[in-house]
Amino acid sequence: MKVLRWLDKNFEEFILLIFLIVMVVVMGVQVLMRYLFNYSLTWSEELTRYLFVWSSFLSIGYCIKNSTSIKLEQFLGVLPGVLSQVIRLTSKIVMLAFFVFVFMNAVTLVQSTQASGQVSSALGFPIYLVQSSAVVGFALAIFRLLQSFYLGFMELKGAEKQHS
Repeated sequence: MKVLRWLDKNFEEFILLIFLIVMVVVMGVQVLMRYLFNYSLTWSEELTRYLFVWSSFLSIGYCIKNSTSIKLEQFLGVLPGVLSQVIRLTSKIVMLAFFVFVFMNAVTLVQSTQASGQVSSALGFPIYLVQSSAVVGFALAIFRLLQSFYLGFMELKGAEKQHS
């Protein structure tokens, strides 16, 4: 149970931190190799690009979990309580519908790319693994949205019990 709680709280942050560290180290080595030894690594930029793509998609779930839509939060902060709650709920429903739609299309894309056997030029890495970042990212976004609905419902249920 502790492991699941830790994963729920830290999963995105942990993976994003690892990806960031790897990107910084790989690009640092690339810069050193280029300027000190006049030799360029052929695979470093491709690896960094793929890690950046994965980071971008994983950060969607992170932002949903932490409610970090800055523009929306600033706008909702000036509205009356009930209206801001209605807009928050509506935006979550629209986001959920959008993420389900793009998730299904991402799965189709990954399946067709996997069937084609396409690989990256420098690393020879299967491209469907890079494209899987969209599937994982949107699945995580869907999970985090459903989780926010559940937590909101439980919070509302708890507030209802206090008033009884």
